[in-house]
Amino acid sequence: MSLQEDLNVLMQHEAFAGLVKEVVRMREDSIRELQSAEIDRLPQVSGKILAYDEIISLCNVDLLRKRFPGV
Repeated sequence: MSLQEDLNVLMQHEAFAGLVKEVVRMREDSIRELQSAEIDRLPQVSGKILAYDEIISLCNVDLLRKRFPGV
């Protein structure tokens, strides 16, 4: 199976939606951290945000929110 096929299977499970919700929360925390980060930490925090963005986009968070509104 390809990565997208694997993700499509996982997207059928509420527990996976909960995991993705946690990744979204971690991204938001990193954005808040970026606002107060020292100059030398900016690249590291920015890299975390980009990684979270990539995960969120791969997991189709909008579809998961529609499928599992309670999560």
